[in-house]
Order: sequence, then structure tokens, then C-alpha cells
Amino acid sequence: MMLFKRTKKTAELPLEEPVSRTELEAIQQENDKLLDELETLKLDVSELVAKNQHLTEQLTRSKYNQSLVKTSIGLGVLIFSFAVLHVINEEPQYIAMLLLIEAAFIFMMLRGGDK
Repeated sequence: MMLFKRTKKTAELPLEEPVSRTELEAIQQENDKLLDELETLKLDVSELVAKNQHLTEQLTRSKYNQSLVKTSIGLGVLIFSFAVLHVINEEPQYIAMLLLIEAAFIFMMLRGGDK
């Protein structure tokens, strides 16, 4: 009983032709040239990665980014305060007054942190 269809394949190996010395040298020179280009590209990539890290570090340390983060946190606190005051059924006139006081306090803290 034959489980798999087996066929006898003849191994046909292509006849290798000898490579001349000039062709071998030309291939070797091309290989060396490609390796040099690869090394150059590796250096370029490493320089660009270093520059990218430097610029990212500068961006995270910038005053604009820090003030943007602080302002976002302040707005988040105001929204949270409004939600809490709304949940405890505070009167609208008191909600406005409390949020204005809180906004003024947050604004003063943001300005004080910049100096």
C-alpha cells in the first residue's frame, strides 16, 4: 500500500562553469563598494538617531511644552471640580463663583511657575 505518491526524481545539478579571475575581482570590488556604502549608511542613521534624541529632549524641556501640560492639568481640575459641584447639586451662582476663584488660583500658580 502506497501512502504517498512517490516519484523518483533525478538530481540534475547544473554544471558549474569556472569563474575567471577578472570576474571574481570585479565581484569582490563591487562587494567591497557595497559594504562601504552600508557602513556609511549605518553612520548616517546613528547620527540621525542621536539628533532625533537631542531634539526630543529639547522639546520635552521647552517652556512651551511645560506650560501646555500645566494648562491642560488646570483645565482638567476645573472640569473635575465642575462635575463634583454639579453632582452635589450646588446652586449655579455658587458653582460659577467657586470655579472663577479656582481658575484665578490656577492661573496665578501657572504664572508663578514660569518665572
